[in-house]
Amino acid sequence: MLKDILNRCRVAVPLLGFALAGCAPMMPAQGPGKVYVANMESHTISVIDGGSLAPVATIEAKGKNTHDLFLTPDGRRLFATNMGTGDLTVVDTSTNQVIATVATGKTTHSIAISPNGSELWVNAGSEDHIPIVSTSDLKVVGKVPLGEPIATGHIWFSPDGNTAWVTSPKLSQVFVIDVAGRKVIQKIGVGKSPTFIQVTKDGKEIWGTNTGESSIYVIDSASKEVTTIDIGKMPQHLTFVGDRVFVTLGGQDEVAVLEVKSRKIVSRIPVGKKPHGLWPSADGSRIFVVHEDGHDMAVIDVTTEKVIRTIAVGKKPIGVVVGAR
Repeated sequence: MLKDILNRCRVAVPLLGFALAGCAPMMPAQGPGKVYVANMESHTISVIDGGSLAPVATIEAKGKNTHDLFLTPDGRRLFATNMGTGDLTVVDTSTNQVIATVATGKTTHSIAISPNGSELWVNAGSEDHIPIVSTSDLKVVGKVPLGEPIATGHIWFSPDGNTAWVTSPKLSQVFVIDVAGRKVIQKIGVGKSPTFIQVTKDGKEIWGTNTGESSIYVIDSASKEVTTIDIGKMPQHLTFVGDRVFVTLGGQDEVAVLEVKSRKIVSRIPVGKKPHGLWPSADGSRIFVVHEDGHDMAVIDVTTEKVIRTIAVGKKPIGVVVGAR
């Protein structure tokens, strides 16, 4: 009988969220986290509770054309880019208060934080270098020379922090950068106007979107060989959940789903108007997708691959990031 009671507790508590009589509560390792959305035309950051999906706060970015977001590994600070004012907004996530702004260049477009959390690298768009900001003292402490402006691409670090991968929409190339040496060591040709980029958790592959055409690309990090996959109109951002890749298609109001291993499209999920940024929840059960023209965000259930909720945010939401707690 005791065995039956314990078995019922293991099933019931996670589903109901509370303990039945005689059962000890089984608490999850971490909460659902907060969802942060960059609203480009509102110059704000929307904060949504990842569990209840209720709005928590709207943060005035204190800059113009808020575009990209990134959290420090410990989740304590949120950095946002402001393309119109060429600076970064720094938010204390415990209070949702802006604690600083940092000037980085004429067109502060996108950012990435090193795996150890010490450095923030900026794609400054019209600058001929990548500004490097210390996340501890919030000052520009260095730069990576690029030779020329590379336009508004994205940056992603390898898991070991030794390499940074940077896209150039202007040159249709991916720059490979030695992080310690602060220098470009290789340039790889991909498709037209590559924008978003992400490195797999094992560091073996780099996936990115050719926004100027209907394809994405995969770079082998060892051989630097490039594979191109036709996917749909205006691919924007992508993200990994398990053995699948989810890609927003801004030109056809869909999220395409591919198998990582086979490189084949397995499904397409209809979403809102002109989807752009997307990010998974910490547990991989949901994906949050923002729509430029809809001024809202879709919540996708990963298991059913269906939109389960649409949430109003600010005007022209572009970027989204999800905290682990």
